[in-house]
Amino acid sequence: MKKSRVLTDFARVINSDRYQYTESDIFLMEHMENKIAVFDVYFRKTEDGGFAVVAGVQEVINLIEILNSTSEEEKRMYFSEILEEEHLVDYLSKMKFTGDILSMRDGEIAYPNEPILTVKAPLIQAKILETPILNIINMQMAIATKASRVTRAADPIAVSSFGSRRAHGFDSAVAGNKAAVIGGCLNHSNLVTEYKYGIPSVGTMAHSYIQTFGVGSQAEKKAFETFINHRKNREKNSLILLIDTYNTLKMGIKNAIEAFKNCGIDDSYEGMYGVRIDSGDLAYLSKKCRTMLDEAGLKKAKIILTNSLNEELIRSLREQGVCADLYGVGDEIAVSKSNPCFGGVYKIVEIDNEPVIKLSEDVVKISNPGFKEVYRVYDRYGFAYADLITLMKGDKDKALLINGETLTIRDEKYEFKSSELKEGEYTVKRLTREYVVDGEIIMSEYEKLFDIMASQRYYLESLKKISEERKRLENPHKYKVDLSSDLIELKYNLIKGIKAEIEK
Repeated sequence: MKKSRVLTDFARVINSDRYQYTESDIFLMEHMENKIAVFDVYFRKTEDGGFAVVAGVQEVINLIEILNSTSEEEKRMYFSEILEEEHLVDYLSKMKFTGDILSMRDGEIAYPNEPILTVKAPLIQAKILETPILNIINMQMAIATKASRVTRAADPIAVSSFGSRRAHGFDSAVAGNKAAVIGGCLNHSNLVTEYKYGIPSVGTMAHSYIQTFGVGSQAEKKAFETFINHRKNREKNSLILLIDTYNTLKMGIKNAIEAFKNCGIDDSYEGMYGVRIDSGDLAYLSKKCRTMLDEAGLKKAKIILTNSLNEELIRSLREQGVCADLYGVGDEIAVSKSNPCFGGVYKIVEIDNEPVIKLSEDVVKISNPGFKEVYRVYDRYGFAYADLITLMKGDKDKALLINGETLTIRDEKYEFKSSELKEGEYTVKRLTREYVVDGEIIMSEYEKLFDIMASQRYYLESLKKISEERKRLENPHKYKVDLSSDLIELKYNLIKGIKAEIEK
């Protein structure tokens, strides 16, 4: 039997669809490999019609780090096994990334059709990164955005991400928990996420732990007391007892209270202690348990609720007056269960300084041409008012915006829908950042991405600047994402040119 092959980090770079290499072979044979291409990563819609949360930029930049540090010999080992075109194998084995990557940062709030990440590089370099980049961005943004919805529904109660066992594979579990934290989760349960990203993991206990002590009330109480006695003096001294193995109210909560008292745990305990309920009528059970804990003098005991929770269920629990200190959410976040396919795309927008466009019978699939960047405009109260997508060079609206002068922005489809930004009544922030320039990683920017909690804080601060009606989970008020006048003119001139050809 042939042994499984061990994959190195370089396998992440070539985690591609074959057509990208088929096209690259043609580009090489046609001597097109040095044409400078610009590709945008963006998404067309979200689950609720609102915003998404950016995550995965760190791993995208890491692809460049891997590509440029992998030896020619190792690259050749991979490419010679999967490609038959020897000239292409030789080219790719010697290739390093020499282009630019610009992106919004992890934790940024983003809207449909604006470039989240842009690759500007020699054609083949940019082409082969399509699938690896989308594989990273689509998974992590789906999870970060779902986490945002769940945590907004739960606010001010915190949410933990507990979905590793339901995630779609190893990388999804590890990076997915990181994305969930960026999207607002208090913490997570995955050990490798803690090891790789430095975000502490948390956990309680399983039903099987209690069952290993036998069946019934005495076995359950022994399991609780054993757990408390072994864990109460540990650095990570969270004492959360799972109380629904047999009967939550008639057995579990009573045994938990007795176990805490027998082991000397009360409100003077410096660590966190409490109970977790994982089944049944969570609203009803939590209120009953809260009363029993308070009557026993355990007023600081926490109640953690789990069991297939999502934003709708959490909102319903709140309406019922649930007594909860923390929600543990698993597969709903881990696989973005209600919207598992994020739908980010990677589209070419410029080749050798010439803008290109994709037309479609489906209007939403018409791309925005040219090398672009994104600016966020804030009103006099500090709330995000609109995003303006501008051309990178020679854009008149961008010049006015940066200088804080009066300008008019308008909906590209409806000219009568316009807004005047008056001098002195708005502020602006550039969302597009440079992470790689001429193949060199800008370490000062890249290293900021390693501080996951800083990315979360950035997201939470950005969230405060979004008005309440634009944050609601159902039918959020539409946010303005407009194109600059020069970009609109460029786009529609290209469309007119193509239509003229069609009519001929």
